[in-house]
Amino acid sequence: MVSVAGVKFQRPTALPTCRIYSSLFPLRRGKGLTGLKNLGNTCYMNSILQCLSNTPQLTEYCISDQYKNYISRSNKTNGQVIEEVAALIKVLWNGQYKCVASRDLRYVVGQYQRIFRGVDQQDSHEFLTILMDWLHSDLQTLDVPRIRETIGAAEKAWLDFTKAKESMILHLFYGQMKSTVKCVACHKESATYECFSNLSLELPPNANECQLSQCMDMYFSGERIHGWNCPNCKTKRDAIKKLDISKLPPVLVVHLKRFYADTSNTGAYVKKQNYLNFPLQNLAMNPYIARAESRAGTPKTYQLYAVSNHYGSMEGGHYTAFCKSAHYRRWFKFDDQVVSYLETPNVVSSAAYILFYTWLPPAAPVNSVGL
Repeated sequence: MVSVAGVKFQRPTALPTCRIYSSLFPLRRGKGLTGLKNLGNTCYMNSILQCLSNTPQLTEYCISDQYKNYISRSNKTNGQVIEEVAALIKVLWNGQYKCVASRDLRYVVGQYQRIFRGVDQQDSHEFLTILMDWLHSDLQTLDVPRIRETIGAAEKAWLDFTKAKESMILHLFYGQMKSTVKCVACHKESATYECFSNLSLELPPNANECQLSQCMDMYFSGERIHGWNCPNCKTKRDAIKKLDISKLPPVLVVHLKRFYADTSNTGAYVKKQNYLNFPLQNLAMNPYIARAESRAGTPKTYQLYAVSNHYGSMEGGHYTAFCKSAHYRRWFKFDDQVVSYLETPNVVSSAAYILFYTWLPPAAPVNSVGL
């Protein structure tokens, strides 16, 4: 059993009855090793769904039907998105099918976001960010205890974001960023806080090969800004703006900004093909945590468990997913309907686009997983 912010997870002993998705192919492949049919350039969606399906705590939450106790019917999507995601995850993990077509989920997300309706290729990061927001909203029913004593600015910003209603998605994927602006003349500081479901990092310019730590350092190093209205000096000053993490999520999602507008080519978007070296184990976030947070406890180190990859260019590209199965404890490649073994050294590639890290331990030993 695993507890995340008060929400407990335990593997079920049997798979609940679930809806049958269209285009099912009755060839047993293994639990969590079911492919997703490409419904016309939906590889971006398939890649993200396989990464989320290999998030053990989310999968367990869906398969055990715990999510049904927390569905909100008063939001924009009326709980429909979590219902379709849960239904799909159940099918992916029943071990009966080689491939399924997630037409119901695609139809629902298309109802709430027009860009996901057609057959045009979309961005997996944009889909992930929107999907996280929908899932959180669909499950945002957990009451937050009223805090009577005076709370700090970070806690107040968190409560303002959640509106005193939280969700399992929030507990798993959302963190909080502290943005500090410091006057270079009088050293007066002003801090604001903002929640995030993923970090979007720039790649170093003019570098064919780089390290994830370089991207992190660039993001958190701070920048000089001009014309800041210093409340202490009562005039415009230069200042240093710096980001730090004030709350780390159990699941840390890192997005690499590979696409940018080329000003020399009429603003057309092009792709950075940098080869990024990133750790599969022991990603330490200590250097990027706000001082108050670092004093609160020992920072966690993260282990990689999924990667959303993009191959090609903006004009013609393809998405896949590399995922480490918590059930089999090895890596697999998910290329739409085709699922295959992946050797660990091949996980790191120049196609890496979104990285999924976690500090959570496996929910249960592999031999006792009762899906």
